[in-house]
Amino acid sequence: MRRIFRSAALAMLCGSLSACGALAATPSAVPIEQEPAHRLVLQNEYARVFEVWLPPGNSTLWHVHLHDGLSVRLADATIEDQPKDGPAEAFSLRRGQVSYGATPIARAHRVRNVGESAFHIVYVELLSPPGISAGHTAVPDPRVVLENDRVRALRRILAPGESTDMHTHGSRAVGVPVAAGRLEISDPEGATRTVEVKVGAAQWIEPGTTHRLKNVGDAAIEIVDIEIK
Repeated sequence: MRRIFRSAALAMLCGSLSACGALAATPSAVPIEQEPAHRLVLQNEYARVFEVWLPPGNSTLWHVHLHDGLSVRLADATIEDQPKDGPAEAFSLRRGQVSYGATPIARAHRVRNVGESAFHIVYVELLSPPGISAGHTAVPDPRVVLENDRVRALRRILAPGESTDMHTHGSRAVGVPVAAGRLEISDPEGATRTVEVKVGAAQWIEPGTTHRLKNVGDAAIEIVDIEIK
């Protein structure tokens, strides 16, 4: 009788043995920095920057987002995004797209790559409250591709041989290369250096940074600057 009672109690608790297995198979969500597909590449008091790489057919772990963030897509991909509290939804992503995600409450989800190419993005997590660049007034710019009260994202494309003017960054920003190449960087004193720009190799830009950029490679370079407000 005691054995029968225990079996009945277990069935009432779980509904069925298969339901018990389903519950056991749903792990708890990990912090984003512990999710293996998210590689932390930059961190300071204002932001954390992750490079995310997920091969076709793979899934991330369940993980939690606690802050607002912005992503820059580095390749075309098709993914399935599944929140813990809802059904999965499929998305077709395009290289160069920029999107913003507000997180008023913690959001747990996982991503599955259901396409034929790698899911590759840079994700910028905003750690500071709005207003860190309150003393700076941004001028209108046709290169703006996304703007809200937290960020402004600008796309810069330089053809081979093309240069920018000497310019000063008025806000803290993250520069995200979308297309690789060779870039010559000049400062106001005339010093120059040449760097190999790699896709996804995010760089932190301090306010007051002044320079001129020139594409000295053979292909167009594309960079998205994410200014933090």
